[in-house]
Amino acid sequence: AALDKPTGGQVILNGKNIVDIREKEISAFRRENLGFVFQDFSLLDTFNLKDNILLPLVLKGVPYREMNQKLMPVAEELGIAGLLEKYPYEVSGGQKQRAAAARALITEPRLLLADEPTGNLDSATSHEVLGLLKMAARQFSQTIILITHDRDIAQLADRIVHIEDG
Repeated sequence: AALDKPTGGQVILNGKNIVDIREKEISAFRRENLGFVFQDFSLLDTFNLKDNILLPLVLKGVPYREMNQKLMPVAEELGIAGLLEKYPYEVSGGQKQRAAAARALITEPRLLLADEPTGNLDSATSHEVLGLLKMAARQFSQTIILITHDRDIAQLADRIVHIEDG
C-alpha cells in the first residue's frame, strides 16, 4: 500500500516504481491506484451505505453525475443495490463487507488490497462475499491481493503465496 519502503528491490504498479514516488505524491497515488477492504469494514456510521461507497470518489473530485453512474453497476454486482439508503448499523456483517468492497471497487483501482476481509464473517458469508468480490474484480479488470489466515478462503484464489515467520 506504499505505507512502508521495501529494504530492497522494486514495487512496480501501473509502470511506476512506487518506491520512487515522493512522499508528497504518495497519497494521490494511493487514491488513484489502490483500493482497500479491511476486516472491520471501516464504514462511517453517520453515512448511509451509498455515501460510504461514494466517499473515495468525492475525495477524488469526481462529478456527482459520474459518481451515480458508477454506483449502481458495482452495488448491483455485489448485491446491495436495495440497501444503499441504510446505515451500517442497520445491515448485517456480510452486507457491510459488500459495501466496503463496493467502496474499494468503485474507484476502479489497479490493485485491490483486502486485509482479512472475512475475519468478522461466518464461513458461508465469507465464501459468498469473496465470490462476489472476485467476480466484480474480474468484471472491472482489477487485481486483488487478499491476506488471510484461513486456508479455505485462500483456496478460492487463483494464486497462493505463503509467508511464514515474517
